[in-house]
Amino acid sequence: MKSFITLLAFVFTSVAFGQGIQWKTLEQATKEIKQNPNKPVLFSVYAQWCGFCKRMDKETYVDAKVAEYINKNYIAVKFDAETKEMVSFIGINYGYIPPAKANYLAYTLMGGRLSYPTSLILNQKGEVQKSIVGYRTTTEFLTDIKI
Repeated sequence: MKSFITLLAFVFTSVAFGQGIQWKTLEQATKEIKQNPNKPVLFSVYAQWCGFCKRMDKETYVDAKVAEYINKNYIAVKFDAETKEMVSFIGINYGYIPPAKANYLAYTLMGGRLSYPTSLILNQKGEVQKSIVGYRTTTEFLTDIKI
């Protein structure tokens, strides 16, 4: 009986408070931008080998206040800058650039200055409004992304 009550409490807590950031794929984000043209995009650019990117995932992005604020105010996208796949965002296709060791989408959005993690705030046209370079604590990140 104790196990059942513990499990029930865990499930309720997870449902009520543990939703996390609702990350969108590029395709989903493109559709949502069309449906919500005034909602900015929070574009999190990372690399799989990046230690500070993993730290953001484990410390900053899992914070309930961060997740709630992002889900309410942004279309959130996580993007592996080094993906070799052809990707499409807002109707434009982007491929991999071997000399840069990055996808052209990341390269373009970051102005050729590849540094991870980088969080970008984009308007509905995909134009960078703000660039937040490097690891941020929960408090720092919330301050940086406040609209």
